[in-house]
Amino acid sequence: MKTIRTFLTIFLTFIGTINAFACRCQDELPVSASVKRSDVVFSGQVISKTLTKNFDSLGIVMTGDNAKMGINWREAPIVVVKIKVEKMYKGRLTASILTVLTAYSGAACGVYFQTGEKCIVYATRFDEILGSLKIKRRSKDKTAFWTHSCTRTQGWNGEEEREIMKEMKG
Repeated sequence: MKTIRTFLTIFLTFIGTINAFACRCQDELPVSASVKRSDVVFSGQVISKTLTKNFDSLGIVMTGDNAKMGINWREAPIVVVKIKVEKMYKGRLTASILTVLTAYSGAACGVYFQTGEKCIVYATRFDEILGSLKIKRRSKDKTAFWTHSCTRTQGWNGEEEREIMKEMKG
């Protein structure tokens, strides 16, 4: 009996820990709301992907009380993805290659990009994940945007593109 209780305690602690660190999204927003919420929506091909902690080289600045985060934001790496834009659905195309920043893992709400993959990106000028803490992290670079797994960012999908086009016309 004591062994079962110990096992149950360890198991429940483990499950609770996973949920504490897992990314939590509300229900997926429809295309219309996702387009409205995004500063840019575009499709393109991933040409490079790197992991970095060198926030200064990216011109990333943070505003708000980052003591609420519980961690040093400079210790958590981010993924820097370069995407050659094929079609701009929303926003102004300022360069043929845009930089997309995302968290380093799915548990931190990061999007997994693969070099060579064609994708549709919904992104904002600032890191929305920290918005609930009233903290804003953004890049001074006008060609850099943030995305996360709670947006509709995904591998290229013809149906998604049709929905975006329909939304942009309406």
